Amino acid sequence: MEFPLDGSVRAVVLAAGAGGRLGAHTASTPKPLVLIGGRPIISRTLGALRQAGVSEAAVVLGYRGVQVRDALIRDTHDLRLDYVWNPEFHGGASRSLRAARSYTGGEPFLMVMADHMLSPGIIRRLLAAWRPGGPSLVATDASPWHADYVDEATRVAFDPRTALVSAIGKHIQRWDGLDTGAFLLSPSAWQAVDAAPVDCELGEIYARLVETRQLAAVDVTGESWYDIDTEEDLARAGQMLAAGGAA
Repeated sequence: MEFPLDGSVRAVVLAAGAGGRLGAHTASTPKPLVLIGGRPIISRTLGALRQAGVSEAAVVLGYRGVQVRDALIRDTHDLRLDYVWNPEFHGGASRSLRAARSYTGGEPFLMVMADHMLSPGIIRRLLAAWRPGGPSLVATDASPWHADYVDEATRVAFDPRTALVSAIGKHIQRWDGLDTGAFLLSPSAWQAVDAAPVDCELGEIYARLVETRQLAAVDVTGESWYDIDTEEDLARAGQMLAAGGAA
């Protein structure tokens, strides 16, 4: 793969979860297809990838996966989409990442969440920051749009000189930015995946990357994003869209 990275890099979109915290919104509709601003959440995620120049992505499906796939077949957003199945989606999110391993082909790849709205600039900054043989990257925001992000989002502490992450988690006291849900993972990240329990959350994999100095922060402050977990999140993300933010 050529350097610097461009649209030839593949993306993995994690879309297998049930999204129970959205209440009635997901009673009959899978979370990725819940509407925000008249479009499914995942539509905005895929649109941001395409606007950033990405041309290929795999969507990891689980809960009501056929319903999600059929919706995406009707509207691919000009992306070449593949579909990866995680039948054990009730387990940790690492199962979804593991399911996409063969798709990544031993190359660096973007990993994003289907329930995160992201501006295309976040993806562009990750692609611009990657270096061959370098660590995996996490996009971080030092000045989030809404103060409540600090309570819900994963916090990231990093060395300002090297950008290497020294701690990552929801409860760390000193932090330099918030995890926006967008990563560019090096092929060496699979070593951390292999070392982690099969049924773990992604945070355990990130922690192993930190232990081996294989995760660096990319500052995307000023770009817009929103992690949609609850009905309140859905409403606030709609406010962000109305103000011209995200994709």
